[in-house]
Amino acid sequence: MRRSLVFVFAAAALVAGCSGTKTGTASSEPSYTTGAPSASSGSSGSAPKVSSPLKTSSIESNACSALSPAKRSELGLSDGEQGTTSVGPGCSLFAVDDRLNQIDISPVLANKNGLSDVYDTKANDEYFEPTEIAGYPAVYAAALDGRKSGKCGLFVGVTDQLAVNILVQYDHGAGASDPCPVARKVGEAMIETLKEG
Repeated sequence: MRRSLVFVFAAAALVAGCSGTKTGTASSEPSYTTGAPSASSGSSGSAPKVSSPLKTSSIESNACSALSPAKRSELGLSDGEQGTTSVGPGCSLFAVDDRLNQIDISPVLANKNGLSDVYDTKANDEYFEPTEIAGYPAVYAAALDGRKSGKCGLFVGVTDQLAVNILVQYDHGAGASDPCPVARKVGEAMIETLKEG
């Protein structure tokens, strides 16, 4: 239950930024602030362009379709639980052997400039590290740096208009001390799934 609330909070923060009041433990979780530029057409287009845009209609209506059953099995993840956030559909996936290891996937539909909206708000982040996931522009970023406690945020540009947020929250195992490689593997699996159509 706590993690579901955390997911909703993190997703809401994508649009609204950190709100000062929140009950529970969500204030200690990473939050993502990427929404301000999307409200206008003033985005600088600062992120690298997506050279081969992916077909995203499936994840725009069902975020759990971001990973095929084969990919979920490969990663040791459950089927996923669909949810709706203020930025669009979301999906919470849990490690089959440990429900305290969770991955949330959320296409950021509220932002209209894809990864550029993430770049344009990087001043709000404690860490901001551009990378590439399977040939697609991406960035590790979060308003709070929880990487040493098993939390890692990754945004992947799948089109120039859409970025997908992957939020890892691992309490046990190797991912608890080094969560960003987990986010990378999920991002790679998502791109493979979207390429397969």
